Amino acid sequence: MTSSKIQSRMEELESLTIDNRERIGRRTGVPFIVFTYDPKDELSVDDTVEAYVKKLRNRGQSVERIDMRDLVFTLLEEERILDAVIEKEQANEGELREGLSSVLLGGRTDEQGLIAETIKDRIDDVDTAVVYRTGVLYPFAGISSILMQLENEIETPFVVFYPAVKEDKSLKFLDKTEGTYYRARVI
Repeated sequence: MTSSKIQSRMEELESLTIDNRERIGRRTGVPFIVFTYDPKDELSVDDTVEAYVKKLRNRGQSVERIDMRDLVFTLLEEERILDAVIEKEQANEGELREGLSSVLLGGRTDEQGLIAETIKDRIDDVDTAVVYRTGVLYPFAGISSILMQLENEIETPFVVFYPAVKEDKSLKFLDKTEGTYYRARVI
């Protein structure tokens, strides 16, 4: 992720979260920022996230960095279902998708799922939260489900690095799923 277009967008993100924090939710009403990148760049994003978090910390911010892949696997282990998920993935992907959605997202209801609850607890006392490696959510969820569960629940600026293609006012997660409208500010 080194192109000048990405660099320009990173500068916009840094300006917003370091120097202009009061503007974060001004247009959207939520403290969410989604930084999109080409899904093919998934592996190189870690360096970008690390550099961004370092800049925030160097400017005196406390930052909670959330690796979504680690979070999902930790929650599955805590629920004692990781082995069953791995077996089910090979046997019946459709059933697995429904089961994971139910366990981790609360079945897409208005109540918070395990992911949103855990995130809320982890970011309560920090200046900025940064979430990355969100590709693990495919195919059972998109970040929109988690953001909806966090709406009106958090005030912490919440930055999500998201492998998606932007099309008008929607994002195609991993360039595969149908676009979803986001209230978040998309950079």
